[in-house]
Amino acid sequence: MPCIQHNTQLNQLVIDLGCSLLQFLSEVSPWSPAGAAVARDTVARLQHQQKQHVAQLVELLQERRFPVEFGLYPADFTDLHFLSLKAMLPRVIGNQDAIIAELDEALHTCIDDAGAMEVLTNVLAGERAITAELKSLVLA
Repeated sequence: MPCIQHNTQLNQLVIDLGCSLLQFLSEVSPWSPAGAAVARDTVARLQHQQKQHVAQLVELLQERRFPVEFGLYPADFTDLHFLSLKAMLPRVIGNQDAIIAELDEALHTCIDDAGAMEVLTNVLAGERAITAELKSLVLA
């Protein structure tokens, strides 16, 4: 059964997306000036979208009766509590680029797993859109 061998990799994606730097921002509420409401609202919306991607992967793993682990934020993130949103965005984009590379690799690895391919294709497209929107915030 091809799906069994990919479950561990899919669970690692759950951890990496669920504990991404974008998600960490929701825990630390980085400082931003009063005029940055649009950027704050955009980040909140993107965080919600990413949580939906995590939910899609979790649903697939639960259908397969695979015990899902959600992980913890990396220890490196603890130094980022007191930065502004403007200072955090380039780091978030770098983390998103790494996630996209990991999703792209998983897509190629899971080529023989139709269920995983469907979810991964959707999640990868969504994460690319999130990253593009984050990049537009930096330019604004």
